[in-house]
Amino acid sequence: MFSSHSDQPSSMTHLKKQVLFLVSLLSASFILTTTLFWIYEQHQAQITSFIDVAWWWFVTSATVGYGDLVPYSTAGRIAGVIAIVIGLFGYTHIIGLILQFIQHKFEEEERGRGSVDFQDHIVICEYTAFADELIQEIKEDRLFQDREIVIVGSLVNRTPYAEHSFIYGEPISPAVLQRSNISQAGAIFVFSNNRFSDPDTKTLHVVSRIKKLNQHAPLYVELHNPDHPLLDKLDGEITVMKSSDMLHNAIKHQFIDVNQYLED
Repeated sequence: MFSSHSDQPSSMTHLKKQVLFLVSLLSASFILTTTLFWIYEQHQAQITSFIDVAWWWFVTSATVGYGDLVPYSTAGRIAGVIAIVIGLFGYTHIIGLILQFIQHKFEEEERGRGSVDFQDHIVICEYTAFADELIQEIKEDRLFQDREIVIVGSLVNRTPYAEHSFIYGEPISPAVLQRSNISQAGAIFVFSNNRFSDPDTKTLHVVSRIKKLNQHAPLYVELHNPDHPLLDKLDGEITVMKSSDMLHNAIKHQFIDVNQYLED
């Protein structure tokens, strides 16, 4: 399940201010108009308690107007006009705010600003060409069936696949990894970010952070040098996916042949 985890962006703050304004406006309308109606119309036989007046305010402000209670005094009619005008403004804006809130939630998810609470899911760190090949291969070969896929990275700022969850941020950040709930992941793939001068060192640094949060999940790591000296510094089993081998398979077979690593 995806949940919002943003730092209160300005759009959300503005939304809260609008909600507060509408609540205050409708509350003021209720207090003013029901007070006027109660004072000047309580002699009507249909009014037996203040609940009847509250009901009148609701149907009037919602512009339903059943006609069971009708103001006859000037003050009562003024109260009715106020209730209608504010009601029209308030309720139409409430619908707009609901739609705005839903849009905001979708935007949060699309931009990877939230977090997930999946169990036994697949985490893919860094969305690269090889990562995309992996996702396509998982889909075509029906690997990891019925398991959620979470993409973590900052190379793109929107989810590359609508059917998969996306966490925006550097995988080396413990906070970003925790947002992907990596401690409960069932399998983890870490791909090399070639924007760094020494991508293998950066990749293994990410792996070291992951190891602190998850000791049980199989870990598949792309490296240019499969005999990198830092591998000996990391505890636990790591399956190395050599970059040149994956490139060879991608060119020759149109896929990286992830099954050969899963079967090791």
